[in-house]
Amino acid sequence: MFLKQILLLGSVLYLGVSFPAPVKAQSVTEPPLQLSQQPVSEEKRQLIRELIEITGGEKLFRQVSQITAVQLQQEFNGILKSIIPESSGISEAKKAEMINKINKDINRIVTQYNQRLMEKLDFNTIIETVYYPLYDKYFTEEDLQAMIDFYKTPTGKKTISVMPQLLQESMQRVSQIIQPEATRIFKEIFEQEIERFNSK
Repeated sequence: MFLKQILLLGSVLYLGVSFPAPVKAQSVTEPPLQLSQQPVSEEKRQLIRELIEITGGEKLFRQVSQITAVQLQQEFNGILKSIIPESSGISEAKKAEMINKINKDINRIVTQYNQRLMEKLDFNTIIETVYYPLYDKYFTEEDLQAMIDFYKTPTGKKTISVMPQLLQESMQRVSQIIQPEATRIFKEIFEQEIERFNSK
């Protein structure tokens, strides 16, 4: 039972890194989003909207969110298989059963989280409060038009079409690099927790 609790602790630590919990308002005051001092002109709003739509818009936004959630699940599944200490004395069959159960729980939680988040998100609100002020801050109308023109070219269209796959593969390769170190850290934490428990 204790070993399962330790594994669940790892799950919580992992989710805490992947999906940070809200911080109490009285402890940390986050600066408000700095919007443009001047209203974004209608002409520039149209250019920003066109650029967002031509590069995938809401569809790409949701694809990236889904890719991220799936990748996080895969990373945790890989780590979980390696973190039970050899000295635990648990049989391989019991270990596999335990890992399978925790994996199902975590996958269910992450899937529900992503589904509900996507249902609640209003992409138009994101455009109004995030994209319009930021694109207005960093790009001129000439910049925006140049990007729109590029994304209408064959190379630009190819860039848009391969971007989700490029992101997914890059995340997988980064995961392959960092997962051994992440596994080592998890093992150290679990071993310390077991020692602390046994010393009581």
